[in-house]
Amino acid sequence: MMTHPNFFARAVLQLAVRDVLETQNYYRDVLGFRIEWTMPDNSYACISRDDTVFHLRHTPGEIAVSNILINVREVDDLCQEWLARGACVLSEPCDEGRGMFEFTLEDINGHCLRVGRPLGLLEQPESSHQPHFRIVHRLPSLDEYRSLIAAIGWTSFINFDAASASLHQSLFCAVAELEDGHFAGMARVTGDGQQCCSIMDVAVFPELQGAGIGTALVNEVVDFVQNHVADKAAITLFTTQNRSSFYRRFGFEGPETWLYGMSARRLHRA
Repeated sequence: MMTHPNFFARAVLQLAVRDVLETQNYYRDVLGFRIEWTMPDNSYACISRDDTVFHLRHTPGEIAVSNILINVREVDDLCQEWLARGACVLSEPCDEGRGMFEFTLEDINGHCLRVGRPLGLLEQPESSHQPHFRIVHRLPSLDEYRSLIAAIGWTSFINFDAASASLHQSLFCAVAELEDGHFAGMARVTGDGQQCCSIMDVAVFPELQGAGIGTALVNEVVDFVQNHVADKAAITLFTTQNRSSFYRRFGFEGPETWLYGMSARRLHRA
């Protein structure tokens, strides 16, 4: 039998919209998308969130409404995120008999987004129950820290000679422990605690990710900042673009809506 190469890459959907700027701002501020680029005359734009990409095209007159199916990993959390930002959710997450656990959202142009996860992915075998864990306010040992950093692939970014002193100068640290006491992940806060603080080392062992441990750790950090850090302090963190939606749930914003963050691996005199 003749075989064919994989011709198809990602498909990008073009949406007809009444106002490109208004629509891209809605998708950014309400739905957590990123504005990739906009034509100078504001007639066409590109937005994305993770692997979902839309092109927006200014269309005068009546708009043909699109129905779009988007597969996501976490349905309930995403629905709550969008509801909290004022999105028009037409139906909350449920099984409507189409093989999906899904909800439906209507955007400001009338386009409907069916957002869901195939039901088969929700079914977990008996042996893969979510792990039970507890959050403890303590520093990780240096060995725990080393093993976590190695597991998530951050060794090229960490100076382990300085790690012990850095950890002990943390303002706050929370670790996750499994029922048997094994270290599962961590998150910490550094800074002066008055005018600035940074959230660092939010990490969970890869085999334990997706169990809510990261969310629980960051919630502990949020509680600490709200109760112990001075009002109007600058609260910062660095992450990758594909993880930004996780932190938006806690109130963080990207440079397109707030401060333009910069970083350096090595400084030099100008």
